[in-house]
Amino acid sequence: MEEKHRVIIVDDHALVRAGLRLLLEQDPTIKVIGEAGNGRLAISAVDLLAPHLVLMDLSMPEMNGVAATLEIKRRHPEVRVLVMTMHKSEEYVRASMEAGADGYVLKEAAPEHFFEAIHDVLQGKTYLGVDVPAKAVTG
Repeated sequence: MEEKHRVIIVDDHALVRAGLRLLLEQDPTIKVIGEAGNGRLAISAVDLLAPHLVLMDLSMPEMNGVAATLEIKRRHPEVRVLVMTMHKSEEYVRASMEAGADGYVLKEAAPEHFFEAIHDVLQGKTYLGVDVPAKAVTG
């Protein structure tokens, strides 16, 4: 049997984390191994649990997702980070990608696009959601 992709969910809303966990359980190739409610806890969880992928919200207390992504990628460059957020402005996209995010998907995306984003990022591809301004990363 193939090893499942280990995923950590980072969002400051417990209900969102629970919903994402339920959604991800539908994919037999994914195992949610942890959750965090802010960026500081996300860094600790990555240090401890060695995930393949971190699903990272941006707006969180204590440490936002951009700062957490930057630190996670500094410590663990092999860990993939997919930003999942409600923010679609160029500034957020640019900051996230400059911090090392491997993809950017909006929370309003359809579940099939969310899974496409996850699998593309896990395969080493960069993913930008259909409603994400690509010019933010292309200059």
